[in-house]
Amino acid sequence: HGWPEGVSVMVVEGRVGRVDVRSGTTMTSEGARVGSTEREVQDLYLGLVDVQPHKYTAGRYLIVTPAGPSGADYRLVFETDGERVERYRAGALPAVEWVEGCG
Repeated sequence: HGWPEGVSVMVVEGRVGRVDVRSGTTMTSEGARVGSTEREVQDLYLGLVDVQPHKYTAGRYLIVTPAGPSGADYRLVFETDGERVERYRAGALPAVEWVEGCG
């Protein structure tokens, strides 16, 4: 497949719907990665982060809506343990919001 370790891609109706990063050193263009603190993510995406409780754990979702007109259709979703990012995903709505990801 050629993807970096810990990275998977979800294809929806023949198109990439989202990219999941569960481990490894893959970073967003702003520098967020697995292991980043919640504060680091909030500082990197200042004013763009909506914090919500995690559906299954005591952690949180840090949901980033990109600025600009195209931001309405895309999100970055960082899943945390309440302190640090455990995994994250990026992609188009609605696939990026699906809690259950690639198998």
